[in-house]
Amino acid sequence: MIGRGAPSSNAQPVGTTSALGFAFGNPHPTPDDYNTLDPKDVFADANIKSTPSPEPVPPPWRTPPVLAFSDVLGADILSQIQQSGRIVFHAVGDTGGIKQPSDQFAVADAMSADLAGATYAAGRPAFFFHLGDVVYYYGQERYYYDQFYDPYRDYDAPIFAVPGNHDGVLFPGEPVKYSLEPFCNNFCTATSMHHVVAQGCARTTMTQPGVYFTLDAPFVKIIGLYSNTSEGATQGLISGPKVGPAQLAFLQSQLQTAAAQRAKNDRRALVIAVHHPPFTGSGSHTPNPAMLADIDAACQKAGIYPDVVLSGHAHLYERYTRTVAGRQIPYVVGGNGGYFNLSGFKPGAGGKQPKPPVKGTDAAGNPLTLESFADKLYGYLRLTVTPGTLSCEFVSVDKATGKKTVPDAFNLNLAAHQVTSRPRAS
Repeated sequence: MIGRGAPSSNAQPVGTTSALGFAFGNPHPTPDDYNTLDPKDVFADANIKSTPSPEPVPPPWRTPPVLAFSDVLGADILSQIQQSGRIVFHAVGDTGGIKQPSDQFAVADAMSADLAGATYAAGRPAFFFHLGDVVYYYGQERYYYDQFYDPYRDYDAPIFAVPGNHDGVLFPGEPVKYSLEPFCNNFCTATSMHHVVAQGCARTTMTQPGVYFTLDAPFVKIIGLYSNTSEGATQGLISGPKVGPAQLAFLQSQLQTAAAQRAKNDRRALVIAVHHPPFTGSGSHTPNPAMLADIDAACQKAGIYPDVVLSGHAHLYERYTRTVAGRQIPYVVGGNGGYFNLSGFKPGAGGKQPKPPVKGTDAAGNPLTLESFADKLYGYLRLTVTPGTLSCEFVSVDKATGKKTVPDAFNLNLAAHQVTSRPRAS
């Protein structure tokens, strides 16, 4: 069974760009061809109806589910990044380009352009961490080519991912053995291989040890969580009667490990990535105080909080600053990676959208500030982490011209735990 350690009978190894058996971008960039996609695939079974319900989380195929960055790109590139004094990576979610694939392709092309000809010393992004909803509407394997392999065919770096609700939700009669089987087939194989659904794309499967896992990288540790299948007015969750306690136990263990490492002067930034956002003003989605309470309880028990929390699900860009125990924590929503239907931000008093910054408190009474939002722009996050600072840019993309702008950016001082907004750049 793919995704739990056994190879696929349809998978054949191909030439690689990694000494460890991985292939990423195609050898030669090719023009976008989304206009030739099968119209049925573009609409991606939009007429199928399903009522999302919590699904059991597939267990990791390896425990503990921790993936070392060097196990994907090797010791030489690890050394190059360490010598550069920083790591740069991309993040965004909700990318599946159904109905209007041009939005996803424009963002993917802009991300791929960040890699072209760049060196790690000059800030080449080392990987893309996907924040969920890779494939709409039900994560079917048949759509992985159109919505994943083809758009990122020229992205010459690893793509890690946590699943979104659309990757895990099931519809009656769906021909899978378990929720998230297609996601596991493409992101959680025991060895890297060329999957038949990738067709002519060079990219091979990723070897994440599970749908929730920790990525240990230079300058940053990312704990990725799966927040299950809730949609719209319902909340995401990382534990519960049907979901089980394993993921929450994993989070607790990884936070304890991070706290022990930090006590020994491991100053890497700690990032939590989860599809459903703890905070959002989206008109189509809800915040997740229950899920946040689970995360907070684990943090309190371990004695460590994340430096940054990244999420998708709400189809817009948002940035909040939450102050907990005297430290400022950015909560960034990047759910505008290509899904055709952007979320509007809820209007406030008088029917007008708020004008950031907007100060308030969260459900626990902690200070919370809406720093910025953009609900009409597609784009991605570009994060840079050094031993002392985490910087994040929201890069928007004009699909007609390919022009990139930076409507919002911030710096986080990792020692002082203070956030500083950066002037708008272009």
